[in-house]
Amino acid sequence: MVQEKFLVRRGFTDNHLRELTINGNELKFEDGDSTNPFKIFPGPEIKDYRFGIRWIKFELTYGREYQIFVRDSDNNSIKITFKSYFGRKRNQLHKLYINILDRLWDCYFSRMVDRYREQFADGMEFSINDVLFNKDFIEISVSGIVSQSRKRIYWDNVRTSSYWTYFAIYSVENPSEINRGYSYKEDWNTNVLYSTLRTILREKGIEKYE
Repeated sequence: MVQEKFLVRRGFTDNHLRELTINGNELKFEDGDSTNPFKIFPGPEIKDYRFGIRWIKFELTYGREYQIFVRDSDNNSIKITFKSYFGRKRNQLHKLYINILDRLWDCYFSRMVDRYREQFADGMEFSINDVLFNKDFIEISVSGIVSQSRKRIYWDNVRTSSYWTYFAIYSVENPSEINRGYSYKEDWNTNVLYSTLRTILREKGIEKYE
């Protein structure tokens, strides 16, 4: 797979241009000091990711921080962040953010979705985040007044909703009590969960998407 390099400048307090290299074999980011500047994850060891925008506020919103976290099988993480203040270079940085996410997806996470789809077709159980996939149902964790409980939703009753910052799963039989939202920014691999679940639902004819 073709290698692609990006240059990331974190912000006013860290003005150094840091090199990010993404290809199918490895993820490499200039994350450290001059003696050991690069953190490297072999492609097969990349486990999950999360991403989002943190608004920078002091009475009024005056900036945004783009955040991307990638984690390996040992739970080590690479943190890729960069900031825009007062709208400066906002369009340029937003394009950089989208391009990095697209490249991460193409090199690592779309492959995970393909593997999960193959496992589902073979009748295997697997989990993404805390969602258990079974050939007959899924299980999600639902928050109650005191604690969380596991709820089973059979495939014909599984429904989803997609929003800008999170993805929701619920039971069409009891949507007010059996539901769970997954944040793209706070929860690991929400985008993988979204793609895997919606692909299965579409193939089953349960949901249709534009």
